[in-house]
Amino acid sequence: MTIKEPNREAHFLPNAILVTVIGIHSAYAAAQSAGLEEVIVTATKRTESLQDVAMSVSAFSEQTIQQANINNADDLAILAPSLTITTNTQPNTAAFRIRGIGTSQTDIALEPSVGIFVDDVYLNRSGLGMADLTDIERIEILNGPQGTLYGKNTNAGAISIITKAPNLDEYEAYLESTLGDYGLQKHVAVASGPMTDNLAFRLSGSIHERDGYLENNGTGDDMNGTDDWNVVGKLIYVPIEDLSISFKGTYVDRNPSCCAPDAIAGESVNEQLVAEGLQPDKNDPFDYETAVSIEQGFESEFYSFELVADYEREWGSFKSITAYSDNKSGVSFDPDRSQLDVMSYVDAYGEGDTFSQEFRVAFDANDKFQHMLGFFYYESTTQGGNGIPFVFLGEDFLIQGNQQEDFLATLPAPLSFLAQPGDNLRAESSIDTTNVAIFGQSTWSITNAWQVTGGLRWTDEEKNADLFTEINSTAPSQALTGQSFLSSISTPIDESFTRSTDDINWLITTSYDALDDTMLYATVATGSKSGGFNTVNGTAEEREFEDEETISYEAGIKSTLLESRLRINAAIFYTEISEYQFQQQLETGIGTRVSNEAEVETQGLDLEIQALPLQNLTLGASLLYMDKYEITSGPNEGDDLPYTAEYSYSLNATFFLPLADGAIYMRTDYSYMDDHANSASGNLRDDQFDDREDLNAKLGWRNENWNISVWGKNLTDDEYVSFTATTFPVTSTDAFWLAPPRTWGATARYDF
Repeated sequence: MTIKEPNREAHFLPNAILVTVIGIHSAYAAAQSAGLEEVIVTATKRTESLQDVAMSVSAFSEQTIQQANINNADDLAILAPSLTITTNTQPNTAAFRIRGIGTSQTDIALEPSVGIFVDDVYLNRSGLGMADLTDIERIEILNGPQGTLYGKNTNAGAISIITKAPNLDEYEAYLESTLGDYGLQKHVAVASGPMTDNLAFRLSGSIHERDGYLENNGTGDDMNGTDDWNVVGKLIYVPIEDLSISFKGTYVDRNPSCCAPDAIAGESVNEQLVAEGLQPDKNDPFDYETAVSIEQGFESEFYSFELVADYEREWGSFKSITAYSDNKSGVSFDPDRSQLDVMSYVDAYGEGDTFSQEFRVAFDANDKFQHMLGFFYYESTTQGGNGIPFVFLGEDFLIQGNQQEDFLATLPAPLSFLAQPGDNLRAESSIDTTNVAIFGQSTWSITNAWQVTGGLRWTDEEKNADLFTEINSTAPSQALTGQSFLSSISTPIDESFTRSTDDINWLITTSYDALDDTMLYATVATGSKSGGFNTVNGTAEEREFEDEETISYEAGIKSTLLESRLRINAAIFYTEISEYQFQQQLETGIGTRVSNEAEVETQGLDLEIQALPLQNLTLGASLLYMDKYEITSGPNEGDDLPYTAEYSYSLNATFFLPLADGAIYMRTDYSYMDDHANSASGNLRDDQFDDREDLNAKLGWRNENWNISVWGKNLTDDEYVSFTATTFPVTSTDAFWLAPPRTWGATARYDF
């Protein structure tokens, strides 16, 4: 079998852009612009200029989001080298990683390492942030632990998404439609304006449909298509000048044919397909073709409500954020990736709800001291399974399994003694979490140029788990011992567990304004990720795993030069993670167990450059260099972290040219990630390492009302694997989740 090598020639395409960046200084003599636009962020829960924030933050404004054609989290990862996102069988198990640290939430007990916040509200499942980004004002990526102000499960960083607020001053609205290849249709509508002198609304919605780019020659439609819609409604009420009360309601419905891989079928699979008169697999994991017997599907409903009160006074401000959310999902896929009836995963159910309340008070004691105090309460229930069987062994299970010598060697008895067609697994596990925290952060201005900030957060958390899984089997081993093959995929259990922990996270930062537009800073910060209970495997004594703890050291510089036409931000960092929550594959190759058997160290450099060499030309470059990203203890000691490369970078250029009553604009984005492991399994093969590149471009014309553009993504049609699964042992099949191929489209927007 031959693995097709990805196209690497296009890695050299952006050299012209790079030369331009190097030659920025000589171009400034011709510049006419007043300078780069100031970027305002709320990374520290205060409104500040990005250049005044003593931490590594990547921020994207509404204008950048539109020009770079950012539609979802995957697009965002292309612009930020520090962020990587991988998805396997469903969006809700997507893994967000910052500087190499992150978690795939394939077990409902696993918490994320990168916190996702929408309008200051925490999403407990990272995949809930994978939906379309509609009507966004700003996105901020905070690199490194954010345990003080953002709390648990931000030990790698946080992504803060801020949506647009209702307009109290005037009416505004826009309609936007996009058409493209693979039957793409996306339509967005937004309207906002005052209802009375002190009451305003904002209503936005989108519909997004697209056919799948993975051709399916088996059961069901082509896969990896899109069928989503959402609606968001907002009200803001300002009864007096210093007080505003806002309410937001969100509903998201998703029904994509996501997330399916291409595959290399085992030799025995192709032999049986031919014997049954079916087409054998071509065993080309880059041909974007597959054939399965179970239709790939994902369904999800998510709704949320948020009530925010802001009170501003001369002494400071008070903010209250109350939020509730509920989500339900179901997923089906074919584990053996073939038209044979080997194993099926059908209508696996999940649901969850959350409630949170946060209070924040910010005030200045005098000219030298700034303080923030806060209280946070959070509770959630997460459920996996609904008591209905969802994993089934098929008629071809024994035929295929008995031909895999390596697989049979892992079993304690003959396969036919351990398993029979029709055996199935059902589960109904739930985890209740209650989290209470008190936090504070103070900044002391020792001089006009020198500041010191300290932060502290105390958290108390309790988790209660009711775990239930049951095997229904006609295998002889089930009757004789109460165990069967499916017991190795999910250990049967019917027990309740509880755990209670408290911890303290802290932050110390010092910053110094060396020049008017140059700041030096150094930070030591900690973060933690919640422990829990394995819902899938292990004895009762092995079910619990502990909190993951992080400490990070960072030193950086933020500078604005050449009359605000050049911005350079850089940071070096070193991070240690103890009690690392290691998700280990079981001996049979199916099923996992989480333990704290590992420690991790990372260190490297973050660099961002933005320049305005000409009045109508903006250039940008970002680099993440990882000098170390190693598992330093545990089962995989000495291995590098997966999905992490020695270096990753992105380049962008935006050009404007006046035409008629508007302007032509062009935005080009290029990103590259060096060779990296695209699988978390041990003993990686050569085909489980790959580099990655993307070249995106958008060309358009706009004026006060119209914005018409054509665009393309992955224009070099680079073929790369974002995730490789462990070999499916029953058939010796390998699955490769591919990045989307080259896509293109056209977008028209009209602002009223």
